[in-house]
Amino acid sequence: MPDTRPEETYDVVVVGGGSGGVGAAVGAAQTGAAVCLIERYPFLGGAATASSVLSYCGFFDQRRERVVGGVGEDLLSRLRVRGAYHEITFKWSGNTVVMIDPEFTKLALDELTGDAGVSVLLHSYLVEARSDAHRVREIAVSDHGGLRRIRAAAFVDASGDGDLADLAGASVSVPAPEQRQAATLSMRIGGVTSQAVISSESMRAAVAAYNATHEHGLTRDHGPAARLPLTGELTMQIVDQRADALDARDLTRAEVAARSQAWNYLDAFREHLDGWENAFVAATGPQIGIRESRHVIGHYAVTRDDVLSARRRPESVIARCGWPIEEHHGVGSTQYTPIEGKAFYDIPLEALHSIDRENLWAAGRLVSCDADAFCSLRVMGTAFATGHGAGIAAALQATGKTPSARAVQEELQRQGALV
Repeated sequence: MPDTRPEETYDVVVVGGGSGGVGAAVGAAQTGAAVCLIERYPFLGGAATASSVLSYCGFFDQRRERVVGGVGEDLLSRLRVRGAYHEITFKWSGNTVVMIDPEFTKLALDELTGDAGVSVLLHSYLVEARSDAHRVREIAVSDHGGLRRIRAAAFVDASGDGDLADLAGASVSVPAPEQRQAATLSMRIGGVTSQAVISSESMRAAVAAYNATHEHGLTRDHGPAARLPLTGELTMQIVDQRADALDARDLTRAEVAARSQAWNYLDAFREHLDGWENAFVAATGPQIGIRESRHVIGHYAVTRDDVLSARRRPESVIARCGWPIEEHHGVGSTQYTPIEGKAFYDIPLEALHSIDRENLWAAGRLVSCDADAFCSLRVMGTAFATGHGAGIAAALQATGKTPSARAVQEELQRQGALV
């Protein structure tokens, strides 16, 4: 594909428009940096909007204390104004999440990035990254009009799958597919009456009754379910699959199987739960929710002990995480391990900084960590916080300032973040 467009130049380029990417782009732009945000979908939001994961996890610890502010809180305040926000605490896990409306979330993210002056490129696929021995120099993105080459002084990989890091030759780790967290296809269900009982016990009973009369049984017997604001639809995360996000053929298999399974769950609940007689699938995904693929290797890796001991790092913290370790190693199972005191731990700047590309920063589920810590810090509320820190570090670096932890902390606090 020939280059037909003039090269573009920015201070900071962010790849990926999910929670981490929006946090990074807005945070960088609010320092005064010129920022470009690259997103392959026609809207921002990442898993929240592309995979219908309509519950923001990680804004609160298990004491219900808020641990994320800044860009993430700015978004939530916009959702509150339109009634597109609802907090709920699940009794079975003790976790507090924020239920959101998908359509207004798209609009609010457009407004959030627009107000900050971010240059957003939707419908744009990262296809190339050029680096020298120590720095990323430029990227190429593709759309229907051809290639667009973009240079920057600093880059943030918020792609979720580490696409930029991998193309740039940065050090990444890739767990074997069978060792990765399972993927989940979210379902939005309409037509469930307001009196219908929605509980783990009722789901288990319905799945057991369905499996007793069907040859191909359902694997998972319960999962998170809650009403959405504005529409009153039900969102559920119950359809699990093993999926290799780095292999289109395997990802296709997983998504085809998941969509079929979603309709089987609908049949089970319509047949065996009161109030579900007229239920229907309003939407699935559209993309299956991928939890894990590549990991960026940073100057420090957050550990299981850091998480469970609620380790504080006042000298280097740029984000807080209060989400427990949430393991999805087996299809159909979820296991939680709480943080000490149900509190939060600190994520240091070093965990966001690529070990061998000095101008590359990681956000969201790409933050450097071990396998158990990943099960905690990957959630979207925390991604806003790590993205915010990564974006500010990149902006300071791009404008000739030293991105020390102290300098990043001061700017985060100026922008309303909690550190």
